[in-house]
Amino acid sequence: MSVPERVMIRRARWTRPLLQFSFIILTALALLWGVELLRRQDPFLRTLASVPPDLQNLELYLERPTLTLRDGERALATLQFDALEIERNRVHWRAKNLRQATIYDERGNPIGAARARELLYNYPAKRLHIAGEPTLTIRRHPLGDTPLTVQTAWLNWDIRKQQIVAELTTRLRWADGEGAIQQLRWDLASGAIELERGAFRVNVALLQDQASTRREVDIRWDSAILRSDRSEVKGLRLKDGDTLAIAERADVYDRKRYALATGMLRLEDPRIDMEGTKLEIWYAENQKRALLQNGVRMRIKPRETQPPPESETESEVEQAKRYPVDATCNEIEYFYRRKVAYLRGNIKAVQQLPEGRTRTLLADEAEYDQKAERLILKGKVILDEPDRLRVEATLAIVSLKENDETVELPNGASGVFYYTEEEEATPPNGNR
Repeated sequence: MSVPERVMIRRARWTRPLLQFSFIILTALALLWGVELLRRQDPFLRTLASVPPDLQNLELYLERPTLTLRDGERALATLQFDALEIERNRVHWRAKNLRQATIYDERGNPIGAARARELLYNYPAKRLHIAGEPTLTIRRHPLGDTPLTVQTAWLNWDIRKQQIVAELTTRLRWADGEGAIQQLRWDLASGAIELERGAFRVNVALLQDQASTRREVDIRWDSAILRSDRSEVKGLRLKDGDTLAIAERADVYDRKRYALATGMLRLEDPRIDMEGTKLEIWYAENQKRALLQNGVRMRIKPRETQPPPESETESEVEQAKRYPVDATCNEIEYFYRRKVAYLRGNIKAVQQLPEGRTRTLLADEAEYDQKAERLILKGKVILDEPDRLRVEATLAIVSLKENDETVELPNGASGVFYYTEEEEATPPNGNR
């Protein structure tokens, strides 16, 4: 081995321990920096920053502390307790009487508040378990302009996911309604509220004939996601008095005062049933309108009239009241403040009559005035009763008033009447 090679080996043997020691020092500094970073990120560990070193390993009991939850520099919430107990391992933090918790959005504006008798914080999981009949108040929500109050047995607050979850029966209350749900999930970052298997009772104010009235509307659904700009509802069932509406899916745009329902739609009330696959509703103050499209079917149900005594005969009009009318068209536009509906496109109505007869009514357009109990048919209007008559007109006005069921043809009509010629009877004396 040459002299230069021996010198290089000695230098390598001398510098190797120095490099190892430097690596250990750098690793220790990195660990210390990581621990300090965790202290800055975790709001509860920041509380110990002001505790003397000789008390760091002791269990702490803090009276009336105020803690701030943070995500970096942004404040998530401020919590005020009567007392806070900290375990020596700092895994669990127990709080007594959460007097007030103020929740903030990304801009630092309050979006909610909470109160509870007990609170448990798990540091490794970064979760708050809020128990003791907690009350959560959500300031901004799509259900109304007043705060939404949530009451349940316990809440889980996931700080990492920024979500508050209730996974059991929960009561909701606001100024215009109340209800119960089986599960709630509030995403604090986006403001979206998910509601599972709920039932609501809503007080609705209506202006009718210059008189202010209020009514209750029962709402049930399988799942709902309430956002600031749009809400998604699945399995919707709405009962307003004696009217029931069913929809597979609905999107509600509250700021635009607009709703879109799709899937199998059904509307039922004592006099009429309607079906379709697409329903649009505009409910602004100056535009209360609904549009039902795609495979529209409508059934006008008969009035509940009593049959006449056996000694009396019943007129054909009275008999017709006992049979429903099934109608189809392309779309129905309904102005529900004026109670006027417009039917358009391929209108066909069929009514079953006594003795197996049918009555078919065809038209291009129709207008139904619920208040006036009047149906106006326009375009090519055809009234067809096989084996009896077929009439064509351009305008037909049908009165649906009780004891005043009439059909008026102001522009005249043309058609044919059918009859069966019977064999003439032979006189008794045999002469014809």
